[in-house]
Amino acid sequence: MAEQVDDIDDIEECEEVPVIPTNSGLKRPDKVIVHLKHVGNAPILKKQKIRVSGKDRFLKLIDYLQKATSATNGLFIYINSAFSPTPDQIIGDIYESFKIGEELIVNYALTEAWG
Repeated sequence: MAEQVDDIDDIEECEEVPVIPTNSGLKRPDKVIVHLKHVGNAPILKKQKIRVSGKDRFLKLIDYLQKATSATNGLFIYINSAFSPTPDQIIGDIYESFKIGEELIVNYALTEAWG
């Protein structure tokens, strides 16, 4: 049974970023599959895999997670259980540098999980 991956295009749009070559000279991917994994007591989302535009800023994913988890006192978001990107980073650039397989692993928690 194939796992369903949903687009989050219906979420409030962030500033559009022009397609420009990355540091490696490759173009950003049009769509990125993001695997959302809860940490600690963070709620488990119904849709754990979503597809986002590689041209969007990470802020769009932060906004999506805040709405989906109803986090009122903050949300801690990590890439591969290691670091937190800044909201202005481009999702496609993060994906190209830190993807595992064909997915970008994003961990989210209600309390600080990793330093």
